[in-house]
Amino acid sequence: MTEPTIEGMATPEDMIDAHLRYLRAGRFAARTIDDARKLLTRAHRELPEGLHGATLAELEDFLANPGWSTETALTYYKHLRRLYRWAVRPADQWISFDPSEELVRPKSAAELPRPAADDVVRACIHDTEDPWRLYCRLAALAGLRPCEIATVRRQDIGEVIRIKGKGGRTRTVPTHPLIAELVEPLPAGVIATRPSGKRVTAYWMSKATAQYLRSVGIDTTLYPLRHAFATKVEEKHDVRAAQVLLGHASITTTTRYTLISRKRQQAAIDDLDFG
Repeated sequence: MTEPTIEGMATPEDMIDAHLRYLRAGRFAARTIDDARKLLTRAHRELPEGLHGATLAELEDFLANPGWSTETALTYYKHLRRLYRWAVRPADQWISFDPSEELVRPKSAAELPRPAADDVVRACIHDTEDPWRLYCRLAALAGLRPCEIATVRRQDIGEVIRIKGKGGRTRTVPTHPLIAELVEPLPAGVIATRPSGKRVTAYWMSKATAQYLRSVGIDTTLYPLRHAFATKVEEKHDVRAAQVLLGHASITTTTRYTLISRKRQQAAIDDLDFG
């Protein structure tokens, strides 16, 4: 099936649907699959000849969109590369060649860690109302991502919190007493809810929590709370412990979350001795 747009045969939309089935069979996270559907559909609509007829130059022009951040371009790159690698497999053969094979991966700028200050963390976990206080505690005292807070269930939280993270990887984090006290009376099921009753998404969790914190005069969001968690764990223990608790596949990723305190930096300088 090398020309999926030939009349009477499969369409590019069929190719996207088949790719999503492949992702579901591979146990990719629901969020990854939903993102793939939206991003690939948009790419097919905006590429001159669609996904099935794209050239390397057209993909490069697409990713060079000046209105996108580097992270957005990188997200599209990952989904396009995954699609095309799958589409040329002999078992599938939706297209005859991979136009993304020589596509240059967008370089993401190295960002400094941005952990919330201790007084900000204390305000988030003590001086807020529920359910926002619980969401803040899950980020600051267990290191959960917004997408993980949105999907964690009451029955997943006991002596440890069982978390299904990125890529379908599961990890456990010991439950902090301040989390346990808020979770104990909750019924079974997903702990995060919207006033409308609709399913909570990672985007809603991030945006709604940020709006609430801003409304009560706290200038932070969930990710700086997660960064504060990472920094404290690394500072008091080591970066390997932070990596495991954060659910990072690579320790390099963890180092982007942890901030070395000025005190430790000064100590490192003070300890220099070349005789």
